Amino acid sequence: MTHAEFKPMQLRRFTELGLQVPPTLVTNDADAARSFADQHEHVVYKTFRGLPQDEDGHAGAIWTQRVDRSTFDESLCLTAHLFQAEIPKIGDVRVTVVGSRVFAQRITAPAGVIDWRRGDWDQLVHFSIAVPAVIERALSSYLTSFGLVFGCFDFALTGDGCSPEDWWAIECNPNGQWGWLPDAPAITEAFADILGTEGTGSS
Repeated sequence: MTHAEFKPMQLRRFTELGLQVPPTLVTNDADAARSFADQHEHVVYKTFRGLPQDEDGHAGAIWTQRVDRSTFDESLCLTAHLFQAEIPKIGDVRVTVVGSRVFAQRITAPAGVIDWRRGDWDQLVHFSIAVPAVIERALSSYLTSFGLVFGCFDFALTGDGCSPEDWWAIECNPNGQWGWLPDAPAITEAFADILGTEGTGSS
């Protein structure tokens, strides 16, 4: 599952399946990073994958955050970095796929929040949203290509969501959290159905 967490690979697979992804640059060259920032109104910085757990079993996090071109200096050459154009979104969508079942919640965060995972989750507003069929098919193909039956996909939404052009694929967490979502009971049932089917098939 580790290779399925690597964001550059995720973005490549998204584009292969016809999903929109934000303009992205992976580089350790300060001049290239500055040139990329010059082409976009705002640029955000992201990690390549989730952080490993510490000795106590707790996983840290580096939130997606806007970065300032003026801070790009030669220290960037020490390692590769992932920069993306910030999508002018009006909301986010968390799509949880369990087998053939798809659960989607639109998430509205307080104004100015770039990464809804950061801050007070009590201030988030959720409601169900329909996923365009072409995107559902792409997500199913995505999981199949990695040998997975479950994934939590994050999208930036630039419209009401009725058109696939409103949906911008951000990432997939192959071990994502879902217990906090309003449709958690239905997701639990979907997991139980899969486990029950697999148990029956192996007996």
